[in-house]
Amino acid sequence: MSVEVTSRDGSSAVLESLRADPPARTTSILLYELAVILPLLAWLGWSFTRTPAEVSDPLLLEWIIAIAIVDMLPVPTPVGFPFSLSFPLQLSVALIYPAPVAGAVALLGCSDAREFRREIPFLQGVWNRCQIAWSVVIESVLFHQLGSLKSPWFGLGPAVLLCAFVGYGVNTALVARYLHVRTGQPTLGIIREMHVGVFGEFVLSYMGLALFSVIVATTFVRIGPWSIAVFIAPLAFARQMFTRTQSLQEATVELEARQQENAYQALHDALTDLPNRALFQSNLRETIEARSKRDGHELIAVMLMDLDHFKEINDTLGHHFGDLLLKEIGPRLSTVLRDEDLLARLGGDEFGILLPNIPDAETAVGIAERILEELEKPLSVEGLQLDVSGSIGIAIYPQHSRDVEALIRRADVAMYSAKESGSGYEVYSASLDRHSPGRLTLASQVRPALENREFVLYYQPKVSVKDGRIAGVEALIRWQHPERGLIEPDEFVPMVERTVLLRPLTLYVIDEALRQARVWSRHGLMPDVSVNLSPRSLLDPQLPDQVAELLTQWDVPPSRLTLELTESFLMADSGRSVGVMSLLSEVGITLSIDDFGTGYSSLSHLRRLPIREIKIDRSFVVNMREDPNDWMIARATVDLGRNLGLRVVAEGVEDAETLARLAEMGCEQAQGYHLCVPLPAEEVTRWLEARTAGARARRGAPHGRSAHQSVGRLRAV
Repeated sequence: MSVEVTSRDGSSAVLESLRADPPARTTSILLYELAVILPLLAWLGWSFTRTPAEVSDPLLLEWIIAIAIVDMLPVPTPVGFPFSLSFPLQLSVALIYPAPVAGAVALLGCSDAREFRREIPFLQGVWNRCQIAWSVVIESVLFHQLGSLKSPWFGLGPAVLLCAFVGYGVNTALVARYLHVRTGQPTLGIIREMHVGVFGEFVLSYMGLALFSVIVATTFVRIGPWSIAVFIAPLAFARQMFTRTQSLQEATVELEARQQENAYQALHDALTDLPNRALFQSNLRETIEARSKRDGHELIAVMLMDLDHFKEINDTLGHHFGDLLLKEIGPRLSTVLRDEDLLARLGGDEFGILLPNIPDAETAVGIAERILEELEKPLSVEGLQLDVSGSIGIAIYPQHSRDVEALIRRADVAMYSAKESGSGYEVYSASLDRHSPGRLTLASQVRPALENREFVLYYQPKVSVKDGRIAGVEALIRWQHPERGLIEPDEFVPMVERTVLLRPLTLYVIDEALRQARVWSRHGLMPDVSVNLSPRSLLDPQLPDQVAELLTQWDVPPSRLTLELTESFLMADSGRSVGVMSLLSEVGITLSIDDFGTGYSSLSHLRRLPIREIKIDRSFVVNMREDPNDWMIARATVDLGRNLGLRVVAEGVEDAETLARLAEMGCEQAQGYHLCVPLPAEEVTRWLEARTAGARARRGAPHGRSAHQSVGRLRAV
C-alpha cells in the first residue's frame, strides 16, 4: 500500500495549501523524516547482520522489480493522493517472508517517478519508501503471529484482511502526521479529508485486492515466480477500473462546478459581481413571503438609485472609466448598508437596494441620506477624482404595495421624481405616479387632443428692465380638456416626453406660437416669442428643418424665435444634441438656458454651445430681498452673462423692489407676476396694445420717472 505525499492537482484543501504556500524544509520536517527513516534502517541492518541468509534468495529481486514497475503507474484519486497498485504485491511479500525481508523488499521496490525527475528532496524520497516499508513490516509481523499460508481458509482470510487494514492505518497515520508537520493542520482533519467522496470506495476496493494477495502468495509457494505474472492481468484490470472511476468523478465535479458557475452568473452582474435584477426580485419576493407569515410590524423598503450625470462620464472619459466607476459603487455603499440588506445592479447606472425588517419609513430615509452622503465623497478611478451623485426612490411594504413588481415600479416612480426635482431622494406617493389610472387615461387622450387642437398657449410678457419696453413673450402650453378643464403642463408634458408624441406636440406649440407672432405683426406688435423645448427634442435631427419650414410658412424672422432649454440638458448633452443646436443656431434662432443656476453648468459648456441667453431661475429671484445668498447668486449670474456676451433674463419678479435691484445689477430683461401673469392670446394682445400705447405716451411725458415705477403704472392697465 502506498499513500504518498504528492503535489499533483486535486480537491484536497491540504494540497491546495501546499501549492498556495509551499512550506520550507523546516527542522521539524527533517526530524520527523529521520524519526521514520533511521529506526527502520537500523533495525534492518541489525536483523540482516544476525541472519544474512534471509536475503540470499534471488527471487527477492523479482519481487523488488515487480513492485517498482507497478509503482511507476500510480492510480490518481479525487483528493490528490495517488494510490499504487503495488499494495497487493507488498502484502504478498509480507505473507511469504519474515518481517525484515518483507520490509527490505518494500523499501527497495517502492518507487516514485518524482525521485528520478528530482522533483522532491532526496530525504523525502527515502522517507516515502520507509513509511511504506514500516507498513509492510507490521503486516508481516501481525500475519505470522496469527497464522501462515497453510492455515485453513476461514482463518487465513480474516487474518489477511486484518493485516491489510492495520497496514493501511499505519500508512495513513504516517502520511497524515507528515502533512500536519508541513501545514500545521489537525491530523484528524487531514485523515478525514483523505477519505472524502469516492476516496472511501478506493479504500474498500483495496481491501478487496488484499484477498488477491492470498492467491499470489499461495501460488508463489507452489509454482514459484510465475505466480507474479499471473497476477499482472487482474492488476491491469483493476488499474483501468480505478482510472475510469477517477475520470468519471472528475467529470462529475467539473460538471457540478460549471453548473454552479452558470447559476451564479445567471443571478449576478458580470461587471460589478453584484446581484442582478432577477436575484433582487427573487430576494424581495422571499422577504415579502417571510414577512407575511409572521405577525409583526416590521416594514420592507425597496430603493432604486440612479447615478446622476453618469452619461457625461461615459461620453467624456469613455466606457472604461464608466465601468470602473460602477465597480466602486458596491464597496463604497457596503459601509452604509447592514449585513442583511441587499445591493443589486439592475442595469446601466441603476441600482436596487432591499432593506428588510425596518421599524418605520424614516429609517429608510435615513439610510438614503447616508448613501447620498457617501456618494458625495470623490471616487478615485485610475488617478482621477470623479464626483458622483445619485437620485433615490423609496417604496415601503406594505404601505405602498404588497406586490413585488408594483413596489419596484413605485420606487422607480419616486426615483424619477427625485431626479427631476433634484431633491436627492423621494418617498413614493400617489401624486407622483404618472402611471396611475387617471394619468394613463390622460396619456391616451393626448393624440386626439392634438387632432382636436385642445392644447392652447398662454403668454407671459418679458420687459426691458432698463426702460420698461416690451422685450418679448414666453409661450406656455395648457390643455383645455373637455371634461377636466384647464390642465397645467406638469400633469401631461412629462408623460408626453416619454412617448413618440413629443415631436408632434413640440411642432404644434412652435406652429401656434409663430402663427400668433404673425397676427401680432399685422397689428404692429413685434414681440419676440420664446418656446420651451424638451432636451429630448435635441436628439431629433429633423427638428431644425421643420422649424425653418414653420418660420417660412408664417413669415416670421428667425431672430424673433427663442427656444428655451432647461439647464439640466447641459450635463447630458451628446454630439448629436450639440449638432442639432448648431443647426438651429445657423437658422438664426436664439437659444436660451432656462432655470439657470439650478443645475451644474460650467463655463466650458456656455462657451462651447451656441447659447445667446440665460434666465435666472425664479427660486433665486423671489427670495432675493430676504436671502443674501440668493442676491449674490443673481448678481453673479448677471455679471457672468455680461462677461460672456449673453443676454440675462430674470424670472419670478413679484414686486417693484426686486425689479429695482435687478436694474441696479444691470439685468437686461425680466418677467413675473409683478409685470404680468400668463394670459391667453386675446388678453395678452390687449396687454401688449395697452403697453405699446403707454410707451408712446411716455415719450411725450416729463422725464425723471424710474423704469420700475413706469412698469407698475402700466401693469394696472
